[in-house]
Amino acid sequence: MARRTSFRRSLGHRVAATLAVLAAGGILGSLAWHSSRAAAPPRPGRAALRAVAAAHAARSTRPIRWIPAGTSLPFPLHEPDAVLAIYGQPQLLYAKNITQQGPIASTTKLMTAYLVAESLPMNQVVVISPSAAATGGSDMRMYPGERFTVRQLLTGMLMVSANDAAVALAQAVSGHTAAFVALMNRTAQSLGLHHTHYADPDGISPGSSSSAGDLLRLAELDLQIPVLRQIMRTKTASLPNNPIVININGILWRDPTVIGLKTGWTSQAACTLVFAAQRTVNGYPVTLVGVLLHAQLFATEYADAESLLNWGYGTIAPTVDVLAFDHQMPGTLNPQGAIGGP
Repeated sequence: MARRTSFRRSLGHRVAATLAVLAAGGILGSLAWHSSRAAAPPRPGRAALRAVAAAHAARSTRPIRWIPAGTSLPFPLHEPDAVLAIYGQPQLLYAKNITQQGPIASTTKLMTAYLVAESLPMNQVVVISPSAAATGGSDMRMYPGERFTVRQLLTGMLMVSANDAAVALAQAVSGHTAAFVALMNRTAQSLGLHHTHYADPDGISPGSSSSAGDLLRLAELDLQIPVLRQIMRTKTASLPNNPIVININGILWRDPTVIGLKTGWTSQAACTLVFAAQRTVNGYPVTLVGVLLHAQLFATEYADAESLLNWGYGTIAPTVDVLAFDHQMPGTLNPQGAIGGP
């Protein structure tokens, strides 16, 4: 089958059109890429895959002291489930229904990204299977037999929420999608994500469900991995046969301190958002991490995330000098340049 050609419109026209969609709260997007062909190295052994969850559970078991019920905000919040915390600190700043389990749409991909980053080298070549190429929804318009690097697939999965990329990566890790989903669930349990269950690697199924509290913990794990931080924070990327790929996460375009992380939407989950930001408070680089689930509109959810971040930074400012920031991420967390190449 012939390859699909890249979009012909000018770069400026495409950027302007995409930004208009983001401003309206949209999240639809897709792209077509092609990569150089090379022999793919073997997948990790089963024993190595089984060790992934156990090896990283120990480093991520920070205790959480739940905020007492009745904590209120000085502004309305339109999402039924929400949480905000200081990265690396046990005390939550705000919590609302954080153990309520429900469908989470494409924020499912945060676990997929975590396992891929822990299991595969970024330059490994993945051969696209017929089942991955046939995956619907947001996609990279891939064909069976095409080859992409792990980094390219992660970029598509995290920046434009490509479902076909998620399936291809799952198969690259475990051989079959079902085996990867089993790994996702074992990992969730080993990490203490007791209100989480996965049915697929991309979040299309309403059976992939979690809670705001569990997604917060998973977000902190992803933030510990430099390549995931860089991709999720990146607004535009240059990749083979696509000179411009634009991140569909609208909050990145509203607030320069934001670090992604992931949006999602299905009719069952409505709008979901996992986000983080890094600002300097009293001379300290402080990272806040938050989750908002089940909003009706992305425009509303982005505005609520900004309000929550502004409130959070204002709340901690008077006491930031007495907090321990040994585990805060470095100030180089927020790269401004695009990701180039494979």
